[in-house]
Amino acid sequence: MCLRKYQVVVVLLIAATAMVMQSCKEEKHYHDYFDKSQLKYIAKLGNKPKLEDNHLQGDTAWVDNDSLHRIATSPLPGSFEDLFMDYNDVQIPHATNNGIEPIENLHDAYHLRQPLVKIATCEAYYLDSLTHSMPYLVPKAALVLEEIGCAFADSVKARGGSAYRIVVTSCTRSQYTVSKLLKVNQNASSRSCHMFGTTFDLSWVHFEPYENNYRINTEDLKNVLGHVLLDFKNKKRCTVLYEKGQCCFHMTVI
Repeated sequence: MCLRKYQVVVVLLIAATAMVMQSCKEEKHYHDYFDKSQLKYIAKLGNKPKLEDNHLQGDTAWVDNDSLHRIATSPLPGSFEDLFMDYNDVQIPHATNNGIEPIENLHDAYHLRQPLVKIATCEAYYLDSLTHSMPYLVPKAALVLEEIGCAFADSVKARGGSAYRIVVTSCTRSQYTVSKLLKVNQNASSRSCHMFGTTFDLSWVHFEPYENNYRINTEDLKNVLGHVLLDFKNKKRCTVLYEKGQCCFHMTVI
C-alpha cells in the first residue's frame, strides 16, 4: 500500500514539474515575442493576448477573430464625448484670432492678410476627397496637423503596429460651401470655424495603412488617436470636438 502511495506521489510530482516547465517555456516565448514597451501596455489591460501562428515577422500585435491585427492600448480617462466637447462657442474665438477673414471663393485666398498653405497627402496624414472644403490651412494649423499625424504614427508603431496615417476629411471652407453644407449637414454652422483656415477634421473610422495586407482594428487606432489628441488639447495646441454623427474629430488650432 505504501509503495502504491509513493508511486502516485512520484507521478504527481513529475506531472507538476512538467506543467511548471511548460508554463515557464510559454512565458519565456511570450516575453521574447513582445517587446518591453508592449508588455507594459498589456499589463495595464489586465489580459494577455494569445500568440498566433499567422503573425508577421517582427510584429508585436496579435490577431482577432476578424483577422484584424490588435495592438495594446490603454484606456482613456473618460469617454470621447466627455473628453472632447469643445463646441463652436469654444472654437470660434481661436479661429478668429488665428485665422483669415472668411473668403467667398478660393480666388480670394490669394489676397489675404495671412496666407494659406496648401496641404496634400504625405507621410504624416492622408488627405481624403474633399467635397465641401479646400486643401488649405493657415501655417500654424498645417503644422499642428503634421505633428498630430507624426505622433499618431509613432504611437501605433510603439504599440506594435505597422505604419498608419490619420485621414483628413475636411479643411477650409468658403462662405459658399458652408451655405451648401448647411442644407445637408445638421451639425454645420453658418459661423463655421472652417471658414478661417484654422480648422480641420480627422476621421475616427478610417485610417490609412501603408501595407494593405496589414490591417489594424479600428477601435484600437481610434483609441491611439484619442490619446494623441488629448495630449495636444492638454498642451493647449488645439481644441477638439468629438462629432459622433460625422464620425470625426473637429479641431481648431490655438
